[in-house]
Amino acid sequence: MLFNLALEKVVRKAGIQTSGTIFYKSVQPLAYADDIDIIARSRTVLKEAFLSLERAAGEMGLRINEKKPKYLATRESKNQQSYFQIKNFNFEAVQSFTYLGSLINVNNDNSEESEKRILMANKGFCGLKRQFLSQFLSIKNKIT
Repeated sequence: MLFNLALEKVVRKAGIQTSGTIFYKSVQPLAYADDIDIIARSRTVLKEAFLSLERAAGEMGLRINEKKPKYLATRESKNQQSYFQIKNFNFEAVQSFTYLGSLINVNNDNSEESEKRILMANKGFCGLKRQFLSQFLSIKNKIT
């Protein structure tokens, strides 16, 4: 909880507008726990937002893990680079990533996500199957 409050202050201090959606502005931060994603319409806007967040985090005594930055470009480009660099941070190009348990990919294809969620639901059901059956048998015995 304390870290979430600190992260909220960092995002506010960075001066990035948090209300509204990416449909109406050029940058949208998504922050939860120790994870921040920045959705931006251009590399220039992404760089500005990242530098603002890094500065504000530094003022709070927080630092960005240099091994974790990644980027996913939604439009294919002939000049697609394997990484994107801002200061000493190399953002590795990826085709997909998981954010809050949901798979995000370059093609906006969620068939893999649907399969993942069905598998997770099946695992959960199988893990609770004994409890479901015992409750059902208990109710059935009370009725008969």
